[in-house]
Amino acid sequence: MINMKGKYKFAIVIVILLLIAGFMVFAPGVEKHENIAVVGSTSVQPVAEKLAEAYMGLNSDVEITVQGGGSSMGLNSIKKNSSQIGTYSSELSAEDAGDNVTQTKIATDGIAIIVNPNNNVSDLTKDQVKGIFTGEITDWSEVGGSPGEINVITREDGSGTRDAITKVVLDDEDFVDDAIVQSSTGSLMQSVSSDERAIGYASLSDLRENDVKTLSINGVNATSENIKDGSYVVQRPFLLLTSNNLDSSTQAFIDWILSDEGQKIVEEEELVRVN
Repeated sequence: MINMKGKYKFAIVIVILLLIAGFMVFAPGVEKHENIAVVGSTSVQPVAEKLAEAYMGLNSDVEITVQGGGSSMGLNSIKKNSSQIGTYSSELSAEDAGDNVTQTKIATDGIAIIVNPNNNVSDLTKDQVKGIFTGEITDWSEVGGSPGEINVITREDGSGTRDAITKVVLDDEDFVDDAIVQSSTGSLMQSVSSDERAIGYASLSDLRENDVKTLSINGVNATSENIKDGSYVVQRPFLLLTSNNLDSSTQAFIDWILSDEGQKIVEEEELVRVN
């Protein structure tokens, strides 16, 4: 039976062990995340999931979770230190990112302008797309289609895809007030596929199994080759956002994504690799 003196010694040992454990977890320079949370853009989410799955297959001691929520959530998750990686699918200025955020480009993505498969329009100029999305063009007959009101489908504020379209196509003008807003790429494509008068946009990598029609822009098709050489102009970067004091496990994952092995997966997802 342990006497009082022995009990005190035992308690002191436990306290010391707990203090050491706490120091190892929180002390600068020794934190190591074996659990990596990836949060943000729903456009980046599919390729991030493929990359995470492949990396975990090579590193059984690492657990990576990937979720969407939008590019704004990805940026906020890094600013609030609630994830190890935030994903972002538009150009991000250093001012908007903030002082403690590092940007790593992992791919270039084309944004397809999409319509219902029964729509007889196959090509639009960039200016025509801008006119449609801003409400200057309201009927399909104005761009060579069958007469009928144009229904614009867009993403919610905070979406990286919407932000990219606003910057690249709309020249920072606003979408038409009566545009139908969808909270995910999947729901946007579903709306377009069920409405013969609809028009919207989606990441090229999301289109392989969806019943929508992709338009050429300025006579150029949305293909990986045309994105790479710059002839297809509606494109944007896929970014990983991290804090400046990045832990070693997360850094190793990002380094692997930028390796030839990781970039092959990027290519398989219909994206343009960065190296």
